[in-house]
This record gives sequence, structure tokens and C-alpha cells, in this order.
Amino acid sequence: MDKSPFQNEEIAPQESSQHELNNEVVIDTQPIDVLSIPQKKSVLDEETDKKSPVSDEQPLDEDWLLLSQDWQAQPFEKTDIKALLKQTKKRTLLAKSLLAIDVIATFGIFIALLVGLYQGDWGTATISYLLFGFITSVVFVYYEIKIRLRIWQHSCDSPDKAVANAIAGVESSIKYTKLIKLSCWVLLPVVNWYVYVMIQESEKSPWPPFFVMNSFILVMWFITHWFYLKREKELQQLSKR
Repeated sequence: MDKSPFQNEEIAPQESSQHELNNEVVIDTQPIDVLSIPQKKSVLDEETDKKSPVSDEQPLDEDWLLLSQDWQAQPFEKTDIKALLKQTKKRTLLAKSLLAIDVIATFGIFIALLVGLYQGDWGTATISYLLFGFITSVVFVYYEIKIRLRIWQHSCDSPDKAVANAIAGVESSIKYTKLIKLSCWVLLPVVNWYVYVMIQESEKSPWPPFFVMNSFILVMWFITHWFYLKREKELQQLSKR
């Protein structure tokens, strides 16, 4: 059967489509991870990276910040300062009490000397001993006041000067202990001389009075020396702060 031209025109497109299907290339596509694609940084991001610290150094900086905050929050420094101020006040009160006792003792020796001179029968050795004791006590009190006033005039209750005041107080105590130790060595021969003269006048055994008086002076010297070593150690500790 003959085909009409119209029929040929209708069949031709069908054959062409079939041919294109046969020659079609199959492409295997895979999903693309968008996050793995490197993104291009803008100029603003590059400048920000230059100004910001290295990421590896950030944890170290944060650790230092935490350590500094923790150190500032520690209560030990405040507690030490309060204890130091309290200790300084206590020692200042003790020093004033000792000064008052020494002044009273000096007036007591002076009164005893006046009574002995007024009565006139105390003996030359006793009057000489009281006179020497009064002069020695006056000199002792003079240097004691000189040592103490130099510290008390500049002392205050400010926490900022707590360590400085404590150091000054310890240095004052060291000088005071040195003064007592020197006084012991000065009194030792004079006391022995007075005991010897009094024993000769009373014709009694010299050993008990010698033992008592020398033991008293030596015990006082050793106690003072113990305080001296203790204050020296405290001064070394305070100087390290």
C-alpha cells in the first residue's frame, strides 16, 4: 500500500525520537556535600582573622584569666593583713605596758634613795647601789622611750602599711631586747659587789645570795635572748613579703 505524504511526515518524528532514546548517555550523579566546598573568605573576614589571636593560644589565655580571678578571690591575704594588724596592736600595747613598768620602777628606786638619804643609817654600800641603780634606770628608760617613740609616731592602722608597721615594730623589739641584754651585763658585776659587801657586814654564808642574784640575772638574760632570736626570725619572714 502506498503511503501518503501525510503519513510519512507523521512517522518520521517517531523514528527520530526512538533513535535519540537509543543513543542517550546515562550519567551517574552523586550527591554533593555543600559543606565540604571551601568557601571564599571576604576581605572583612581576612582582616578579622589577622586581628584575632591564634586559636591555639585562646585556651591558654582563658586559663590565665581563670587563675588570676581565682587568685584574687582568695581570702588568705586579707586574713593575714588583719592578723598582722591585730598582732601589731597587741605588741604596741605590751611595749607601752613595759615602758610604764620601767618608769614606775625608776621612780621607785628614786624614792628608796631619798628615804635612805633621809634616814641616814642604810649604809654606804646600799646608798651607792641605789644611786647607781637610779642612774642606770634613767638611762635605760631614756633609750627605751627613744626606741619606742620613733616607731609609735609613724605607726597607723592602715592595711596598706600593715607589713611596714609590723617590720618597724619587730625592729623596735629587737633593739629593746638588746638594751635589756646590755643592762644585764652592766648590773652583773655591781650586784655581785653589793652582795659581797652586805655578806661581809652580816658575816653570813656568801653562796646563797650569790647564787640567787646571779641566777636571776642570767635567767633574765637567756629569756631576753630567746625573744631576740624569735624577733630576728620574724623579721626575716616579714622582709620576704
